[in-house]
Amino acid sequence: MDWFHCNRCFRQEGAGFAVTSCGHVLCAACGGAGPCPVCAAECRYLPISDKMRPQEKLFFKSPADIALRRLAQLSQAWRFQRAQAELLLARHREAARSAQAALEETRHLLEARHRSPQAGAGAAGETHPPRSPLCRGVSGDHRHHPALAPRRSSTPRPVGVTSPAQTVTPQPRRQLSGQVVR
Repeated sequence: MDWFHCNRCFRQEGAGFAVTSCGHVLCAACGGAGPCPVCAAECRYLPISDKMRPQEKLFFKSPADIALRRLAQLSQAWRFQRAQAELLLARHREAARSAQAALEETRHLLEARHRSPQAGAGAAGETHPPRSPLCRGVSGDHRHHPALAPRRSSTPRPVGVTSPAQTVTPQPRRQLSGQVVR
């Protein structure tokens, strides 16, 4: 520590130095009790020794050593946090890839259903109104794709509206496998 010296007599060697609460370093011959001989302030004296608290010893250590030690700690914390962020990012990327694959599979299924000759016609030329691709049931696929599962209502639907004078006998609709009857 080439900067260390008594602030009154400028001696650099020897033992018995103290630092004052007003911030002056004094050797045992220049101070130790009473007001500070440099600035005349009432102060306390702290002997400079290995028994000082770490926050007090910090003022007598090399700033370069302190900086390197802190930099090593900061670097270690930064590497840890970056590794954690990369793990989280990898998880989000994998979830996005999985969702993209499911979307592509669903698109292919819907395109195949759309191209299918049975997509809109029943038996004997019976036709059904066009439905949203997501409302059509795909045989077995609704177990794996909740968006393709048929939605069933617990409320019964009327068969038809007719005049009270007419008698209507409802005919059962034929259902092709994979189609939901409405």
